[in-house]
Amino acid sequence: MRLLPPIIMPKSAVPIFTPLSGIQLASQARVPLAPQASYAHENNAANDSAKSDQAFSSVRYPTLTSAPLTKAQSDVLAVELNEIYATVMDSLGSDDAKYIQRVYATVVYSEVIARGLLAAAGRMPSKRRLLGTWLLGTSLLSFSKILNNMELGHNVMHGQYDWMQHPHLNSQKFDWDIVCPAPLWQHSHNYLHHTFTNIVGRDHDVGYHLIRVTDEQLWVPEDRYNLLSTAGLALGFEWAVAFHDIQISADEYADSPDLHNIIQQKSRALFAKIGRQVGKDYIALPVIAAMALGRRSALGTLSGNITANTVRNLWTWAVIFCGHFTEQAHIYTHLDADETKGDWYVRQILGSSNIKGSKWFHILTGNLSHQIEHHIFPDMPARHYAKIAPQVQALCLKYGLTYNTGSFGTQLRQVIGRIHHFSKPSVQERQEYEKSIANADNTVRHNTQTEIQAEGGLSRFLPPVVQKAISYAWG
Repeated sequence: MRLLPPIIMPKSAVPIFTPLSGIQLASQARVPLAPQASYAHENNAANDSAKSDQAFSSVRYPTLTSAPLTKAQSDVLAVELNEIYATVMDSLGSDDAKYIQRVYATVVYSEVIARGLLAAAGRMPSKRRLLGTWLLGTSLLSFSKILNNMELGHNVMHGQYDWMQHPHLNSQKFDWDIVCPAPLWQHSHNYLHHTFTNIVGRDHDVGYHLIRVTDEQLWVPEDRYNLLSTAGLALGFEWAVAFHDIQISADEYADSPDLHNIIQQKSRALFAKIGRQVGKDYIALPVIAAMALGRRSALGTLSGNITANTVRNLWTWAVIFCGHFTEQAHIYTHLDADETKGDWYVRQILGSSNIKGSKWFHILTGNLSHQIEHHIFPDMPARHYAKIAPQVQALCLKYGLTYNTGSFGTQLRQVIGRIHHFSKPSVQERQEYEKSIANADNTVRHNTQTEIQAEGGLSRFLPPVVQKAISYAWG
């Protein structure tokens, strides 16, 4: 189930390039060039590169139909980026091993202390002390779960520390503290998302089958509730991630004779993981607290677990969406059949967004605040992203590529703005929708809602993908 094929390697390297102008860059996008970009006709190469970046960055929600750099240019870019990668990877050693082991220890000890505080809160003599202890325990547990999910789990399961040959801190054995099994996430994320980043129809993380974030997705009436759907997605993000690969695999293997066996295996693994997580956080630990310390301790443990999981979900959603769906996150319409490693690098850079912050902020994001660096070097230990970020940004300026970065507040506002923008159809988009429903053979993005007919009972209230997983798991 761990489908992790290698990324396409570059075909060639040409040691010369000519920077593209703002006009040339904008001509590749399916949006008009902003009026203020007209000055990009300057002949000076250095000024032209800088101005083209400024001009192209003024375009909101850009969609590219082809690569913005020539093969020669992207190949040279690949050589320079590969040098950065090799320098870091050759330097890995005991400091990196000690770092990830300290992170692991922090996750374990903070969780133990947090759960002790939650249980002890029920024995506090006053409501004020009870509340204070509960808040401290819940905050510490939220911190532990975020660190487990982001800096530890995400990065270890990307193979960033496989070189250590550690018995537990490796991509094949580590599993994190959420309801999604590692193999399902690695298929949908490590393989599909990182290989086909921001290509509509190939990268299923573009909207997560739920949110419209580009005009390349056909508008349907449900998109009017984009913001409400996003709120639900954020609150239950681990659940969306868990069932995400079920829907993806149903689409990817739709024509395969092994479809049933593949989805059945994944669905059973998913429900087994859900059972373990739900059983631990919402049954076993509260029951243990009740037996040891009484009813109030059980309620404090249960409510603390629910709150910490929700906080972790909201934080993870915010970091992920700020890294992929800001105003300048580029969407692609198709995959270049002759895509080189350099072309892939360019697509990763333009499809990602960084977030500025302090050292602790970066750690709590799993260094996904350096989303650009992560997307070009997903198996590089994330603690090195901050160090190489200035070099990557300099290369983007050199090649006239947008290096999108901003404060957390700025990026989050842009994400919400994008989601709101694409919830409203243009006159043409509304007409296209009306034509699509008039044609019985025309399928739309939300057709999964009609794929499965509820069999009655409580199952009819479940999302279609959940119904599908249940039917395959026990069908």
